[in-house]
Amino acid sequence: MRVKLINDKFLSLLGLCQKARKMVSGSMQCESTIRSGKAYLVIISEEASEATKDEFTHLCTSRDVPFIIFGGKDQLGGAIGKYSRTLLAVTDSAFKEMLLNEYREIQHGGDR
Repeated sequence: MRVKLINDKFLSLLGLCQKARKMVSGSMQCESTIRSGKAYLVIISEEASEATKDEFTHLCTSRDVPFIIFGGKDQLGGAIGKYSRTLLAVTDSAFKEMLLNEYREIQHGGDR
């Protein structure tokens, strides 16, 4: 139950990030944002193809951009008020920190 609440909080933060216009989605926009140095965090759907995961994890690693693999395509898209999304790039350091903190909570099952 606690993990679901934390998961919901993570998805709500994604929605706030989108409303604040501090996020881009889709492979072309995310790639451009990463290459331009404007991406602070990349979120890759668990349902992304292996080729997409490999491409973006390599790109993020080479550009020193943290990334996480989280959620389904519909879950990520729904969180930001759009149809299914495979890739999200956060363009704000404060949102990056909040999202990473929530992600760590999810990884630890809600126990700090």
